[in-house]
This record gives sequence, structure tokens and C-alpha cells, in this order.
Amino acid sequence: MEQYNHLLVVLIWVLPVLIILTIITIIIRLISSKDRPCVDYPSNPLTAPSSSSSSPPGSWDVDPQSNPSTAPSSSSSASPPSSWDVFLSFHGKDTRGNFTAHLYKALHNAGIKTFMDEPQLRKGEEISVGLLNAIRGSKMCVVVLSENFAYSKWCLNELVEIISTYERTKGLVVVPVFYNVDPSDVRHRRKGFMEGLRSQRNNHSVEMINKWECALAAVGKLKGYHLKKDAGENEADIVQDIVKNAERLHASVKVHNDEHLFGVDSVVEDIYQKLRMESNDVRTIGICGMGGIGKTTIARAFYNTYRNQFPVSCFIENVKENLQGGKNLLWLLQQLLVKLLRNNDCRVTDVEGGIRQLKQILCFSKALIVLDDLDQSIPSELQIKFCSLSSPGSRIIFTTRDANLLNLLKIDIPEVDIYTVKKLGQNDSLELFSYHAFRKSMPPEMFRELSAEFVTYAGGLPLALKVLGSSLRGRNHVSFWEAKLIKVQKIPIDQIQEILQLSYDELDDETEKAIFLDIVFFFVGKDKDDAVYTFKSCDFYPDLGIPILEDRSLITVDEFNCLQMHNLIQDMGRKVAREEFNQGNGRYLRLYQENACERLQNLEGADHIELLVLDLTRSTARQLTTKIFRKLCKLRLLEIIDPHNIISGDFKTSCQELRCMRWSHCSWTSVNANFCSQKLVCLDMSYNRLDSSWKKSDEQAVPISFHEIRRVISSYSKFKFGSYRPVIFAVTVFITISLQLQCLMDPLGFKWLDLSPLSPSSL
Repeated sequence: MEQYNHLLVVLIWVLPVLIILTIITIIIRLISSKDRPCVDYPSNPLTAPSSSSSSPPGSWDVDPQSNPSTAPSSSSSASPPSSWDVFLSFHGKDTRGNFTAHLYKALHNAGIKTFMDEPQLRKGEEISVGLLNAIRGSKMCVVVLSENFAYSKWCLNELVEIISTYERTKGLVVVPVFYNVDPSDVRHRRKGFMEGLRSQRNNHSVEMINKWECALAAVGKLKGYHLKKDAGENEADIVQDIVKNAERLHASVKVHNDEHLFGVDSVVEDIYQKLRMESNDVRTIGICGMGGIGKTTIARAFYNTYRNQFPVSCFIENVKENLQGGKNLLWLLQQLLVKLLRNNDCRVTDVEGGIRQLKQILCFSKALIVLDDLDQSIPSELQIKFCSLSSPGSRIIFTTRDANLLNLLKIDIPEVDIYTVKKLGQNDSLELFSYHAFRKSMPPEMFRELSAEFVTYAGGLPLALKVLGSSLRGRNHVSFWEAKLIKVQKIPIDQIQEILQLSYDELDDETEKAIFLDIVFFFVGKDKDDAVYTFKSCDFYPDLGIPILEDRSLITVDEFNCLQMHNLIQDMGRKVAREEFNQGNGRYLRLYQENACERLQNLEGADHIELLVLDLTRSTARQLTTKIFRKLCKLRLLEIIDPHNIISGDFKTSCQELRCMRWSHCSWTSVNANFCSQKLVCLDMSYNRLDSSWKKSDEQAVPISFHEIRRVISSYSKFKFGSYRPVIFAVTVFITISLQLQCLMDPLGFKWLDLSPLSPSSL
């Protein structure tokens, strides 16, 4: 009782103080938030574009080849690699809570990577550098010009950098949105823009004011969107128009830059003719062919070329791989709805409900749907359903290695067409090989004959050409090429995996091979940063190894910073691991059968296992004790999928070498474990219901103890705080008071509390 009396006294004294401090902080922020802090931009002189467009603001063209807004006016320097699709520049007080917020959400739901800064990020030189890099690394900048835009140094400096980058590079598209302001007032610096610049003159040099004026003049001449204050225009229509144009830009950049396509245009044209795009009926085509021949590349090129002709569209990659990885038809239906509706919040709880939602979309809008890499795991009834639900004018594309799958579908839907992908011709093959070997369309004279022999050997198979060319990049001695040719010619071309394995065998050291196999089993489709943390903790030197794997075309890093690889290369990696396992020294193990638990308990050579993926989705076992993990003394990477209540026991003496652990879809509310890993750097507990403390069998709470942890993932998980609520409350009160006091001290130049180690980037 006395303890609660003390707590009551603390509350009586602390809460009023917190309220007073909060009110004072709000007042100070209101006073100081009239403007953003100045950013130190480069001192490049800025001149307005020479072109004086007299066209009224309105719709705009995003074709990089034809859009005048993408043409450089003063320099031809290449643009940096794009890390963002869209950069939003705006005045926070005017539009953060309305137009800009709606635009950001729509772009995000459409899968467009969008940079939108937050108010708390507007301090310090480091954030300024981050903003500069975001502008320079964007494909498009949307500038929302509003009433108070010119009163903000931050907005004006951003605009200077945007226009400077626009004039200096070829790739940036700048789209102004004149939000309740007249474009001519921006162009000629009248009304609020004149007054805003005038308010800056006492604090800034004439040179800086001139830069701002030139930037406003330049952006005022560009085509864009004009939202008039009292015109009753629908903001949602303009938001959707910007999103559609951003998607078109994203698709065109991906087609022309991300993929180095050879011989694809003619195939895309053939598919266009077979689908009879001008007709108003529902047409379906299946693209089939052997692995590595380019089915996905062709389907993606067609999709990116024609998606804008359809109100709704989606491209679902690697369907077979995802369904074999423990996901089910609910996942496929959810992906279709997310992409068709451009809404990441869509959830599907049952198949029938998902099909009903799909029907509501497809019955009223013609759609372009591409399902990549199908096999027998997709019921034919579902494929037929896609076709029957679609409205007139829709087009559906399947890709598969199994031509019989399409023949069976053709029985129920006679209109289904089949396109068998042919191998590349000699000229296209030579260009593709040469690009990956030399980054040129034709090889140097001294390597021309040898290149032709490699091309002849590859037999027009794009994946083989790409991997062989990449394996020879940087090798400038003819003798090396001759030795490599003799080596590969001993392998029949139809044994593609053995050809691919040469690139694995030729990796320089064991750490590069270990990184590759870890990615094969554990990190495909996962964040690259998680893999890097893990590899560093294993002393694998990922900053050297990952670029080497990319150079050899064994892996890629996609636009979302996730590690990817071709499914044939992944199959090759699994084959390598199986051969190791059959020799009695296997290090990689994936169990997904109904008797997975029994196989794990009876496993021989468990002391060699370094990576274990245990998929219990189909398991018939009722119980699995954690004692089995004690035999896995070298285990570094562990993933347990859908454990239900099968696993019980104590982890106290298990998994001491564990670096990365994924434990998803656990139905427990607490884990009966005493787990203390000294080396764990990444923990993924997604889709779980867990207490904040794990418990020993005697129900005494034991805090999780991870000394080296760098990243914790808890997506779609629910947590209970349990017996640590008083501690959490005390810590929360302390941090709140500290932050409030720091906010008071900051204007005076004090920095007495540094919470930077708590930032997400350090986890």
C-alpha cells in the first residue's frame, strides 16, 4: 500500500509539471515554426530556363525522350542513380495536412517510392545533406507552390536545388502544383511571393535572393497543375492524375534503364498481335518456355509498355516460389487486390471473400493481369475464375515452364492462346553477352572470335549468356578466356545449372560462397541491410562479397533494397547444398514435409548444420522439444514458420552461435524459454502475439537479453507488457521530461541530452 502512495505522490507532482512544460513547448514551437531552417546549398549560379513556355498549366508528358522538362539547358552531366521515384517539396503549414498528405498516401499505395520530409527532421547539417541526396536521386520532383511558400528559406533552398538538378541532368522531371496561387504570380514574383522574398532580405545576401527569384521564375514557366481557390475543383482527380503519370514515368524508366533488353521488342510485338489489343473481348495468353529463356523479362516488358491502356493492372512475380515458401492462395488474392486497388491495407481472410472482392473490381474495369511462373499449385478453377470475372477488353497473361498447364486450361477456355518463347538469334545473343562482359554492344576486336564461340555454345539462352558474360567481365587476358571456353564446352548446354554453377565454383574464397548460399536459403526477397548485419557478425565481409555476387549476375538488389536472384540460380544453390549434405557435411537444411519434426529429431550430422528453415505449416506433429536445438551447436540462421504450439522447452543452452532468427505466426502469448544469445544481430518476430518478457517454467519473468542485436522486426505483431509496466511507465516519464526540457534548451543552444543511440538506424 505504501508503494502505491508514493506513486500517487509522484503523479500529483509530475503530471502538472509535464502539462506546463508541454504548453510552453507548444508556444515556443509555434513562434519558431514560421520558417524552416536554412540549408547550405552549393553555390552554383542559377539562371532561368531559356525556353519561355506559354502553354497553360495542365497535364504533362513523362516520356524521358520527348518531354521538354527533362531536357538539360546548360549541361549534359549524367544523373545519379535514382533512389526515390518522387520527391515532394511543399510548405508544411499550408498543405501538409491536406493536399500533400493525400498525394503522399496515393503515391505510397501505388507502390511509388516517395520522399516526404517530417518536421522533426529539419534540424542539423546531416539532415540537409540527406535532403540534397534525396532530390538528386529522384526521378520526379513535385513542387507544391502555396501562399506562404516564399516565406520559407527551407522551401526556397529546396527549389534552388531542384531547378539546378533539373537543368544539370537529363533524367529529372519537375511538376509544379500551383495550390491556390496564380502561376503568373510565381513566375513574376508578385503578391505573396514578392512579400515573402522581401521578408528575407534583411537576413540573406543579394546573391541568395537572386537565386530564389530565378528558381521561382523557372518553376513558374513549367507545365503543371493549377488548383484555384474558389473554383470548386476536385483535388482527388489531380492527385490521381499525378499518380498515373508517376507510374508511367516509373515504368518507362524501368523498361529503358533497369533492364538491358535485346531481342525483346519483336517478341512484345508478337504478343500484342496475338492478344488482339484492339478487340473488346477478354483475351488470355500463356507464355511458356524453358527456365532462363526470358519469360518473365518479356512479360514485364509487355506489362510496362501497355499497362497505361488499362484502368487497373497488376504484375505478380514468382507465384510458384511464394506458394512453395509456405504462402497460400490467400496471399495471391491479397496481392492481386493490393496491386489492383493500389492500397497496401487490403486484407483477405478467406478465399471466397477474396474472389468476391476481386469480382467487384474486374467486373467494372478492364484490367491487365500478369501472373508470373505458374505451376500445378494454382488450381485451374482459379485461373478460369480470373478469365470469367474479367470485363470486356481485359487481358490476362500467364508465364510457366509447363506447357501442359496451358493445354489443360485451353480445354476449359478455348480462346487461350499459347506463345512459346524462342531462343535469341546470333546478333541479339552477341549483344547481350558483350554487354555483360564489356558493357558494350560489341566486343573488342581481340575478343570477337572467342565471344562468338561463347555465344554459339550458349545457344541463344539469355540467362546463360548473361552469367557467362558476367563471369568474364574484367578478365583481359586471352589465355583466361580460352581456358574458360574449354571448361564450359565440356558441359552440355541443356544442363544449365551446371553452367551456372561454374560462376559459384569460381568465387575466390569460402566467405563469398557462404554469403551466396545464405542468400539462397534465407535472404531472397529480404532486406539487404539485415543480411549485411548478419554477414558482418559472421566475419563474411559482405561489403566485398555482395558486390562480387552482383558482378557475377548471381544476385541483384531491387528498388526496395531487397536481395533477389533468378529461380534457376536459386535451384543451383540448393543443388550445391544437397550435394554437401549427401557427402555427410551438409550445412544448410530446409524441412517442410509433414514429418518435418520427426526428420529433425532423427537427423544425423546435426552438429554441422549452420542454417535451418523449419516450415511446420503441414506438420502433423503435436510436440517438438527444444532439446533438438542443442545438437545444432553451429546454427547461425534459424527460421521457424507457423509453429503453433508444437515447440516446447527451454533454449537456455541452445543456439549460442545464432545470428539471425525468424519466428513467425506463433500463436503463443508468451514464450516458455530462457533465451540469452550473445551473438544475435537480427530478430524477426512478425505475425506473433508475445509478451514483452519471455518466461521460465517457474513463471518468473526473464527479460530478453541480446547484447549485439542490431535490428528487431515485429510487423503485424501484438505485444503485452506484462510485469514490466511500472518500469516502462517510469522510463516513459523520465524520457518525456528529458525531451521537454531539451526542447526548451535547444533554442538557447544547449545540447545536454543526446538520444541519438536510440535512433532506428543504430538498431
